[in-house]
Amino acid sequence: MRFLLFQIYAPLVSWGEIAVGGERQSSRHPSKSAIIGLVAAALGTRRDEEERLNALAGSLGVAVKLYSGGTVLKDYHTTQVPKKENKVVHRTRREELSVSGDKLGTILSRREYRCDAFSVVAVYLKEANSEYSIDIIEKALREPVFHLYFGRKSCVPSLPLAPKVVVSSNLKSAFSEYNVVFPTPLAEGAPDWLEKVFSDYPAKTVFAAGDGISYFWEDGVESGLTPLQTVERYDQPTSRKRWQFTFRREYMAIEKGVEAVNVHQ
Repeated sequence: MRFLLFQIYAPLVSWGEIAVGGERQSSRHPSKSAIIGLVAAALGTRRDEEERLNALAGSLGVAVKLYSGGTVLKDYHTTQVPKKENKVVHRTRREELSVSGDKLGTILSRREYRCDAFSVVAVYLKEANSEYSIDIIEKALREPVFHLYFGRKSCVPSLPLAPKVVVSSNLKSAFSEYNVVFPTPLAEGAPDWLEKVFSDYPAKTVFAAGDGISYFWEDGVESGLTPLQTVERYDQPTSRKRWQFTFRREYMAIEKGVEAVNVHQ
């Protein structure tokens, strides 16, 4: 089976969970909807092209190897919005803020980010797609049409995605064939102490995961792993225009040599 693997790292990422009230929490690892959005942006698929987005989401499988979920950062967020009025539609942010002051209100929320999270993502075709192939997606991730970001526009990539196509019998062996790319961008002649800080950074920060390496995958692929947990996650896109998602079954395993047990939620 052919897998396309690429890495995700940034000082800030945000993988949106189900929002309740003003709380906007982030998962530890990338959601399927976020990966589909990332691939779609690289391919140049626009948000209003719902048929193409649904075709991509239906034909693409996603798995994640999580090295580090990062540390949590919460942002207290305020946004000015116009009060709701019947038959009044504001089509742009400029129109929203152009209303008179007495018609403006404020929304309060807390938005969660993850700092120094690092993961490798594998995508594969679950069914034939006449428009997209693994090779087309690999080329798009190297030369994306639209700007890429990880959950929110402030979460821009800090390392190359470094996509690589791997042919393997299962997910675990495919992940093991991928070598992460973690460059140290230092100018020539940098002092020794600075070179040491940069060389030690990945091991002490990104790869210093005390809980071991976690794997996440869905139905329809040979994983080569024994699931420790099974959950239903609502991140399978069904309509981008209406922000609708349905559930999919996601399996999790931890690489620590611990005997796995099945847990279903």
